[in-house]
Amino acid sequence: MDVSQYLEIFLDETNEHLQSLNTQILSLEQDPENMDTINEIFRAAHSLKGMAGTMGYKRMQTLTHDMENVFSEVRNGTIKVKADMIDVLFQCLDALEEYNTNIRESSDEGTNDNGALIKRLNDIMSGGSGDDSAAAAQAPEKQAAAPAAGGGFAGIKLNESQQNVLSEAIKQGKSVYGLTVKVQESCILKAARAFLVFKAIEETSEIIVSDPSSQDIEDEKFDLHFSLIIVSEADLEEVLTAARSVSEIEEVTGSVMNLDDVGAVELEESHAAETAEPVSAAPAETAQAPAETPAAPAEAAQTPAPTPAPAAKKAPVNKPVVNRTVRVDIEKLDTLMNLVSELIIAKNSLVSASAMSGNSSQAVNEQIEYLESVTTSLHESVMKVRMVPIESTVNKFPRMVRDLQKKLGKKMELYMSGEETELDRTVVDQIGDPLMHLLRNSADHGLESAAVRKERGKPEVGSIFLDAYQDGNNVVIEVRDDGNGIDTKAVKNKAIERGVITPEQGEAMSEKEIIDLLFNAGFSTAKVVSDVSGRGVGLDVVKSMIESLSGEVEVKSKLGEGSTWTIRLPLTLAIIQALMVEIGDEKYAIALGSIQTIEDILPSDVKLVQAKEVIQLRDLVIPLIRLNEILDIPSKKEPEENLVVVVVKKGDKLAGLVVDELIGQQEIVIKSLGKYISKCKIISGATVLGDGEVALILDANALI
Repeated sequence: MDVSQYLEIFLDETNEHLQSLNTQILSLEQDPENMDTINEIFRAAHSLKGMAGTMGYKRMQTLTHDMENVFSEVRNGTIKVKADMIDVLFQCLDALEEYNTNIRESSDEGTNDNGALIKRLNDIMSGGSGDDSAAAAQAPEKQAAAPAAGGGFAGIKLNESQQNVLSEAIKQGKSVYGLTVKVQESCILKAARAFLVFKAIEETSEIIVSDPSSQDIEDEKFDLHFSLIIVSEADLEEVLTAARSVSEIEEVTGSVMNLDDVGAVELEESHAAETAEPVSAAPAETAQAPAETPAAPAEAAQTPAPTPAPAAKKAPVNKPVVNRTVRVDIEKLDTLMNLVSELIIAKNSLVSASAMSGNSSQAVNEQIEYLESVTTSLHESVMKVRMVPIESTVNKFPRMVRDLQKKLGKKMELYMSGEETELDRTVVDQIGDPLMHLLRNSADHGLESAAVRKERGKPEVGSIFLDAYQDGNNVVIEVRDDGNGIDTKAVKNKAIERGVITPEQGEAMSEKEIIDLLFNAGFSTAKVVSDVSGRGVGLDVVKSMIESLSGEVEVKSKLGEGSTWTIRLPLTLAIIQALMVEIGDEKYAIALGSIQTIEDILPSDVKLVQAKEVIQLRDLVIPLIRLNEILDIPSKKEPEENLVVVVVKKGDKLAGLVVDELIGQQEIVIKSLGKYISKCKIISGATVLGDGEVALILDANALI
């Protein structure tokens, strides 16, 4: 079976399962008795095992199989969750991450068998059960003896809920059948045959319970027989014929069970735990049986994809929800966005041509307005498709903070909010590394040791906060801690020592300017170089990466109380609403999201503060930036004429940009200028106007 076509799906789903396992194992560490978490971990490991088996990645399959075995024992209550088990499980996740990375890069999982890890998992198994017969403990009573052909179903033990389901089915006029299936001795792929029998029966019936359990059948932990109790509206002979139609099945026998038979079946509490997922769970789990048998013959190859087969069609409970999502390659979305961009440029050209002709009819104008409405809606729809929650990026951080806690010997807790905040997919993919640097910085430099915190009257456990929220057309992500804060004297002395600034410059610098020195390349105040920090790589990388996404990063700190690092990012990098302005004979665009107001200012209202021009606006003193001077363009305005001032905002700072004329608001497509003018920070890109002219886009943040 050619599985290469499923590689991308496999990688995506493996990432999701690994992230889920990271989150669930962290939760388990806090609450080791939570059965919901234990079941979730078991299911994720089970799915990973099946997917790896289907794709032929045997090492990955073996490791996840042993993880699944451990959690099977935890579910059965045979072993308890302990701290050393959590550490081993996290090491397993790291190993699976390594396999996944290898597969992504070369389509091969590599040669690392992780024998030491597998031995530790097996040690946990044998230690938990008290002897070396861990395998026997996995399916108590189930492997003792194969049921006799023709009567095996009579020995199945039902729990109370299953008895109730059968009784209710009989009252509704449905039939209850017991079946025993015998597989041919020559059959190589017993699990695949069993799966196909399940599938054939589910066409007309609902499987209530199987013996051995669906999990054991999938793991081929049965001899040649397995038994089922089912509910059906079909005749017994029809059901038997369907099961017998599967190749390599030697014999299928069965009989009708009445109300007395159901009531007479012995109730066994210990068995109830094993079959705690009645009715729909059995066929759903069994549906993954061929996952471990990639080389199955034609019938088994009916389900080649690494995703589990759908649950039973007629399950009376837990009816499966139809999947309403579809995976789309990001390149296809980029192509779609480019086409929408070109459409908007064409629309702008049409509007411009219509205005220039001066004699267009009302009908033409109406159609142009309609086109504008449609292109705007189309743009918004494409943007929504590209938006994803930052959850996918930040979910890996609790595990990272846990590891840092052990490595640094500090007590700390990470609190996150706003994980559902959405950003453009391309931004989310690149924001992970900067956030990781800031969190490591808070853990290493920010938080004090437990002893120092106790002396200062702080809780021994330090707090790191990661908050995300939308603010207008921007998304703000804050990383803050209740640690020591930034010692500006130490930063200044280090900068002088390294020759970054002179002592005279240091004396004249404000506290904020000193803190900004931390963003210099290679700058570090760490006394010891470790694998956490101190190599001088970090904050300069953070700043450059954030700025490459048209964002900004700021830091506020109070010595002894903590620091707050604020990242501000645009919602989208492709199409924005902008204000078009004229400076001299040139046209420029300013993003509407950064504009607060537009003011008409008398020349006499311009004052000087420390030799710099400012205006007073509603009790605020706002510095003026004359764009004609910054851009070196002769202004068309006379000195005595009123000034047109566009007031822009960056965080909590305001500035007034002085322009010659306002053209109006327009939807523009941002085109990157690449490396051509990468040194010029005040230009964030360019756009093509309706008449084909190119206008540069001003970066208000950089100007401020």
